[in-house]
Amino acid sequence: MGLRERKREQTSQAIHIAAAELVLEHGLDAVTIDAISERADVSTRTFFNYFPSKEDAVLGIDEVAASAELDKPRDYAGDPFLAAFDLIHALFEASGAQRTKSELKRDVLRKYPHLMVRQMVRVAALEDRLSEIVARWLASDERFAAETEADRLEEARIILGVCLATVRMSMKKWASDTSQTGGPLSADPRTSYERSITTLRTVLEKLK
Repeated sequence: MGLRERKREQTSQAIHIAAAELVLEHGLDAVTIDAISERADVSTRTFFNYFPSKEDAVLGIDEVAASAELDKPRDYAGDPFLAAFDLIHALFEASGAQRTKSELKRDVLRKYPHLMVRQMVRVAALEDRLSEIVARWLASDERFAAETEADRLEEARIILGVCLATVRMSMKKWASDTSQTGGPLSADPRTSYERSITTLRTVLEKLK
């Protein structure tokens, strides 16, 4: 990562953390973009260079970084569901959605669960590009290689739709669940997602 990219990363993270902390301290409705900018030590103009709204800043959704993440080459290990999740998870990380301490992120989502919907809507806005990536993976998979390009793209959209729904459900559980011992939750929501995918496959097997 070059100096310019590191600077952008640092500024985006500073705004994101400032927004999340202020919302927990004062409430989502009470927090203003001016207050977020002041705590992050940036101008309001700089704020809007990174985030279109305070809600996006709270989630850390940096669309420029997310779009750049999709341009990176990726390996496909043969499991389209887990591969699609890894891609979505990478978007969250690249855009800042996973950069905060896990407790801070969890507390924000627990207090304002509707923000999870906004986060998923932002990812869904990139659905066409995501579907094209998944379709390319399927083309390299012998189980799908003989199909037409149009069929693979349709299947990719179905896989992605199931994946997005499962991610939304697993993130909600990760954000709201409490451990049996009262200890901290896992910092990685992937564990919750993998359990959800296992449950999905079990249900599909029973329906055969």
